[in-house]
Amino acid sequence: MTIDPRYEILLSIYSIDYLLRCNVVELAGKELRLAPVSGKTDMFQPLDPVVLISHDTDRIMTMSADVADIDQQSCCITLIMRNEEVPHERRVFERYPVSLMISARKKYSNKRLHMLVRNISLYGMMVISEVELDVEEQIDIDLITEKNMFYFSGMVVWKNRLVNDSFEYGLQLTHYDIATRYMFQEYLTKQKTNFANMIPRAR
Repeated sequence: MTIDPRYEILLSIYSIDYLLRCNVVELAGKELRLAPVSGKTDMFQPLDPVVLISHDTDRIMTMSADVADIDQQSCCITLIMRNEEVPHERRVFERYPVSLMISARKKYSNKRLHMLVRNISLYGMMVISEVELDVEEQIDIDLITEKNMFYFSGMVVWKNRLVNDSFEYGLQLTHYDIATRYMFQEYLTKQKTNFANMIPRAR
């Protein structure tokens, strides 16, 4: 996806149920500074995952990014764009950039953990959490969307420590039944269609 500073860009974030229209203020390498047309920045928190959306008459392009800075005085946000392209020979399942909040819990625990999802595929997801987990730790995951509720078992396959005492994890989805797999695959393949349906209501 190529960012053209001459045109508006749309942004999806888990904390609002519509697409946010933004003007490009500055583009320098992987850093992108945006000014929401509404002038509002209260829906953003540092490290929040967002989806950048560009569209023309016949296609929609998406890219994953993270919130790096929020300047409330100038009503601007700075994003770090993530290049998550995987070489074709290494790609087993397509990754979809998303901005979602999920609920999870450790195996044999009732305490709920909240995680933010950066990208997702049929058998895995990249998430951010303030809770530290161990590699190979087993968790149960609830993903609730507008039309579906998905329940997965998962395992932590890698982790990175981030700023602000947060952690980034790669989760492998280890078990779900055939019916859930079918519905989940349908949900993933309709990501761009869902964005297309939201574009007329962007603000």
